[in-house]
Amino acid sequence: MGVVYRGTHVALGEAVAVKFLKAEWTAKPEFRARFRREAVILAKLRHPGIVSVLDFGEDSGDLFMVMELVNGTPLSDLVGEKGKVLGRLRTFGVFDELLAVLEAAHDEGIVHRDMKPENVMLVTGKDRQDRVKVLDFGIAYLDDGGATGQRLTETGTIRGTPQYMSPEQCKGAEVGAPSDVYSVGVMLFEALTGSLPFDAVEVTGLMVQHMFVEAPLMRETGTKPDVSRGLEALVHRTLAKRPEERPTARAFREELAAIAKGTDVASFEDRAAEERTRNAALSRSDRAITGVTRAAEASLEGATATSSETVLVWADAARASELRTALAVHGLRAELHVSEGAPAESSAASAKALVVASSHAASAGSTIASTRGGAVARVPVLVVDAASAAETAA
Repeated sequence: MGVVYRGTHVALGEAVAVKFLKAEWTAKPEFRARFRREAVILAKLRHPGIVSVLDFGEDSGDLFMVMELVNGTPLSDLVGEKGKVLGRLRTFGVFDELLAVLEAAHDEGIVHRDMKPENVMLVTGKDRQDRVKVLDFGIAYLDDGGATGQRLTETGTIRGTPQYMSPEQCKGAEVGAPSDVYSVGVMLFEALTGSLPFDAVEVTGLMVQHMFVEAPLMRETGTKPDVSRGLEALVHRTLAKRPEERPTARAFREELAAIAKGTDVASFEDRAAEERTRNAALSRSDRAITGVTRAAEASLEGATATSSETVLVWADAARASELRTALAVHGLRAELHVSEGAPAESSAASAKALVVASSHAASAGSTIASTRGGAVARVPVLVVDAASAAETAA
């Protein structure tokens, strides 16, 4: 819709980008209105991840827009073609910034409607990290509080780039924020696999797939990356056919960040399953907190439970029972102490560790203080249920 030139601000001597509406569109009211609306949207969206508009005007019938000049690399140069991928860690950083831009735009009622790698510029920041700049809001939709919002394209008209269009875009239906989420889901799929989820010789075939065909698994597509179960599930949800089944840009970003850190639900579940499998193959001695090995197991054969397998739990009856169950899962035997006074010397001497449950701050300090002498002082002490570290000071 537009052509961009590099220019220089006469008064400031600063390099800028000057965008003109293409000559073939200048006489068409729809395209003139769309060009103006892009300027309005850029002025409304003050965000470091969106190109800033500095001026807008008309010269001899030609509309123009002056914007900040961005020197960077289009995401399209780094992914997709010939199986190129962005790399796992870099992908997480780039898409975190990209989703932050969409989050800000959607909060302002603005839907981009043409999210694709060509419209994402990567700029190297002073910290040598990628910084994202989102370009081209030319076919964006702005809901400014009117009955139907301010649409630059009527419902029933198809606009966008077919490879990244949402099912509702392909149908010419009403498009909202979930459409951008779908497009970014396609981009993330491509960045990780080096391949698009859907492909066809003709545009109509591609649009049919967007509307009716389930996306393939990433681990079975393109470079077949070893993605986590949580990441596979997240991308699958972003590519849902029904807009209401997709996450918001904010939820998408938050879950992607959790996956990058390994703190998402699926990662926790997978680690727990691995731990259970590993523990099931170990003897009780191997699972004990002393780390007794299989090589030493023979010397313990026939012996009763020893201090290497016993943890002393000091808590009220209900909490002590809960802790005993938790320890048992890991093959540890718990000896319970439920009275107010410190454990007996004999009990402490036979334990390998002491778990202290402090249910209220008033007793925390005195409880910990009572572990400082005698046999109790010679075993590691683990404090649970304290609201803060300060409460454990004795």
